[in-house]
Amino acid sequence: IERESSRARIGPPYDTMAAKATVTHVIFDMDGLLLDTEVFYTVAQDQVFAAFPGCGYEERKLELKAMMMGRKSLDAARMVLEALQLTGEMTPEDFLARRADILRDLLPNATLLPGAQRLLEHLRDSGVPCCLATSSNKQHFLLKTTKHRALFESVFSHMLNGDDVDKGKPHPEIFLKAKDAFPGDAKPAAGACLVFEDSPNGIEAAVAGGFHCIHVPDPTMSDKPAAPPSQTLKSLLDFNPTEWGLPPFPGGPRRGGGLSTR
Repeated sequence: IERESSRARIGPPYDTMAAKATVTHVIFDMDGLLLDTEVFYTVAQDQVFAAFPGCGYEERKLELKAMMMGRKSLDAARMVLEALQLTGEMTPEDFLARRADILRDLLPNATLLPGAQRLLEHLRDSGVPCCLATSSNKQHFLLKTTKHRALFESVFSHMLNGDDVDKGKPHPEIFLKAKDAFPGDAKPAAGACLVFEDSPNGIEAAVAGGFHCIHVPDPTMSDKPAAPPSQTLKSLLDFNPTEWGLPPFPGGPRRGGGLSTR
C-alpha cells in the first residue's frame, strides 16, 4: 500500500550532542510494536492445537511463539508444524486456514500499544519520513488496521506487508525494500534509517541490512536477538527522539527507562 507524501525531509539534526546516531527516516514493524495483536494469535493457535492433545504445544508455547514472531505466515506455519511433528496431520496451508477462521473476528479489535499514537503523530507532525514493514499478510494487515487506517495513512508514505517480499525476517529484504520505496530520487542509506521492532527475528533482519534498530520486546518473552540491537526499550513511551537526531517531543520525553544501548 503506497501513498505519495509531500512532507519534506527533516533538516539539520536536533540535539546532536546527545545523539547516538543521526537518522532521517524511520521504519516501523506493526504487530506487538504498534498494535496489540499477539494475544489474538495465541488464542487462535491455542484453539487449533487443542485438537492435537499430546503434541507438546502447551509445554512449548512461548518457545514456538518466539520462533514464529516476525516471520512470513507460511514460513512460520511450516516451522511450527515441523517442531510439533504435525506435518502428517495438516499442511501449513491447512493450519493457516484454521487459524484465519478464528482470527477473522479478533483482528479488527486490535488496539494501539502505549506510546504508539504519540510517537507516530509526533514524527508525522515533525515531517520525519516514516513507513511500515510488517510480516503480516495483506488480508490480516487490513483486518488489524480496521480502526487505525486514518492514522497509518497520515503517517506512513508507504506500507509493505509479507506478501510484498519473497524472503521473510530474519532476512532483511522487507526493510531494504521499504527503504528504497521512500518518495524522492535520493533514497536514504540503511544507516540513515531507524527500525523499530519487537521480535528477535525482526532485529536480526534490521542488523543484517545495516540499519540502526530499537528493540521493544514482548515482556513475556525471554528470547534475545542473535545480533544485538542499537537500543532496547521497555516501551515506546521510553523513546527519546533527540538521542537519534530527531525532533524532540513537545515538553521533552515522557519518561526514561531504556534497558540498554549497544
